[in-house]
Amino acid sequence: MHPKLNRQNVRRAQNSRRGAFTVEFALCSSILISIMLASIEFNRFMYARHSVDQAAYEAARVGIVPGRTPNDVRATANRILNATGIRNATVTVSPAAFTDSTDTVTVSIRCNYAESSWLRPFYLSSTEIVADMTLDHENKAYLIDVQGDIGQNDNAPIDR
Repeated sequence: MHPKLNRQNVRRAQNSRRGAFTVEFALCSSILISIMLASIEFNRFMYARHSVDQAAYEAARVGIVPGRTPNDVRATANRILNATGIRNATVTVSPAAFTDSTDTVTVSIRCNYAESSWLRPFYLSSTEIVADMTLDHENKAYLIDVQGDIGQNDNAPIDR
């Protein structure tokens, strides 16, 4: 056996490295856990943002149908937002009333991400999610009857 590699020297070398693993694990695991938590938070934010966009779109689609009211639009948006876990959102519908001369329907939704997060957000705590959707209203001004007259089709079928 080589004189410098006797059992006592090997044990001494192992004992001097005993705390190194613990320190390395503490440093690496804290970085890994931070990255995992950030990933979860950003994924939840993207889910919330997409949910708000989708709610604005679906609510605007309800609003463009003749005979619907702004209350129908707000109810649709709130139903979708509640189903996806978005809380305390403000839904604004423009115009305030739909008439035969309504050209477009605009739905705006605003919410604070921190109020809709599963846990207290660390990276995106003061972020506001905003979605605006404007669609053309399908009132009778856009419908053409069989004779080609615009707006005179109250009794004519919409589909040909």
